[in-house]
Order: sequence, then structure tokens, then C-alpha cells
Amino acid sequence: MKKLAMLVSGLLTVNLASAAEVNYQQLHKQLDIMSNIIESSVSAGKGKQAIKLSGIDSTYLQKQGVMFTVRSKSSRGSWGSYNFQVSAPPVPPAPPVNLLSAEQIADIEAVVEEVTDEYPNIDVEREVAKAMESASRAYERVIEIHRDEREVYRDLREEERDIIYELRDVERENRDVEFQIRRADKEQKAELKAKQKQLEKQKKALLESKEALAKRGQEFRVKQAESAKKSEQARTNYFTQLSTEIADTLCLYGNGLKALPKGEYVTVVLKSGGDRVGRHYQDKIHVFSKRDINGCAMDKITTAQLLEKSSAYQF
Repeated sequence: MKKLAMLVSGLLTVNLASAAEVNYQQLHKQLDIMSNIIESSVSAGKGKQAIKLSGIDSTYLQKQGVMFTVRSKSSRGSWGSYNFQVSAPPVPPAPPVNLLSAEQIADIEAVVEEVTDEYPNIDVEREVAKAMESASRAYERVIEIHRDEREVYRDLREEERDIIYELRDVERENRDVEFQIRRADKEQKAELKAKQKQLEKQKKALLESKEALAKRGQEFRVKQAESAKKSEQARTNYFTQLSTEIADTLCLYGNGLKALPKGEYVTVVLKSGGDRVGRHYQDKIHVFSKRDINGCAMDKITTAQLLEKSSAYQF
């Protein structure tokens, strides 16, 4: 029992000693430097797609290693700086503008006066105008993204509705003619049957138009599916390229993390870089060992091998 207590005490002493060996201040500086290196190196990458990082956070987890959380957005023209962290829902109609009552205006003016008194250096009217302008631009941008598709869907729906209405009119008129035929004399029946044939021709033409419209709708859906597939593939290629460039940066500069203890890891979290789940994307995570990073820095392994040896998963 005494030997067990001594063993436990010895292990605790070793663990505390190893924890004390970490120079947190020095490691913090090295993480800041590495974050700047990653951001500048990746942004200046030579890949086919332009990569732009919107932010890098870093931290150290004791006895585990350092972690870089990378937020990214594409600056490629066809994506229009679309932020992959957000999957926009269908655009709702703009809210109606309601006129304010005199009491509501007085309440707003009172609040503005309070804010102005508390923060005299703030131009409240200007800040409100800026916020409104920003919100307006954001709304208009989302509208622009969906406008073309919405117009196509709307046109298809309107055409379909018009055809359905015309078919109902023709069928109703045909029923009226059939009712009249049963009560008409011989001469009237001949006229009514001629009219009935004309209605059948109209009905046939409308059904053909409806079928052609359905075909157009199907072609449009296929086209949209192909476009979505290409967009998703482009997104996958984008994050694959980003992973490669970050691994390449670690190969070149990763040995600068000298304060990171041996046997620990460098984890890179690519926000929303994984597969889509619902309306959001999972994070793509790479865990590199310091040993492999140093090996790559000394040309013992390649960037591709460093990526292959990393523990990669999505969460």
C-alpha cells in the first residue's frame, strides 16, 4: 500500500513538473505569430480559387496541444463572398412600413435624448441611419441572390395557374353545351355539337401546353440540381485546398511553436468546412502531431503525407 502511494505521488510530481515546463506567455506569443503567418500565407496561396480567411482564434489545451479555429469565406466572384457558416432560409417578404403614431414618435424621441445625454460623442441619428442602410444592403443582397430563381418559379406558377383556369372554363362550358344538346331540336343540336368539337380542340391544346409546361419545370429542376451539385463540389474543392495550404504552412513554419511540449498536438478546426447537416455545415477538423510537423519541416515527410497522417474528422 505504501509503495502504491509512493507511485501515485511520483506520477503526480511528474505531471505537475511537465505542466510547469510550459511557458504560457511564450506559447501565447508564438500562437499569435503563427495565426498571422497562417492568415497571410493562405490568403496569398497560388491555388485556382481565391481564399480569404475571416478570422483565426487560437488557444492551448494543457497536455493536449494548441488549437487554431479558422473561419473562412470565399472571395470567388461566382460565390460573392458567401459565408459558408450560414445557410440562408427562403427570403421572407419585406415587412410593411407602418406610420407611427404621435405617441410612438414621442417615445422614440425620448429614448434618443437619453442615449444622447449618456453618450454625448455619439451621433445617434447618423448611427441609426448607418444601421438602417446596412440592414437594407444585406436584405437587397439576399433578394438579389434568389431573384432569378424566384422569377422563374413565379413565371412557371403563373402559367400553370392560367392554364388550369382556362381548362376549368372550357370544361364548364362543355358541360353547359352537353346539357343544352339533351334539350335541343335537330337543328340546334348540330350547332351545339360543332361548338362542342371546338371546345374539345381548345381542351386538347391546353393539355398539350400543360404537358410542355411540366416538361419545362422538370428541366428547370434538373438544371438547378446540377447547379447545386457543381456549387457543392466547388465548395468541397475550396476547403480541400484550404486544408492543403494550412498543412503546407505548418510544414514551413510549424517548428516555430517551440514552447509546445513534445508529444502534444496542433489541431486545426475549419469552421463549416465539412458536410452539410440540415441547414448548416459541420466543422472539418485536422489533428497534427508536433512530431509529424517537425518531420515535415525537416523534409522527412511531404505536405501530402502530413495531411494523410493527421487525424481528420467532422463534428
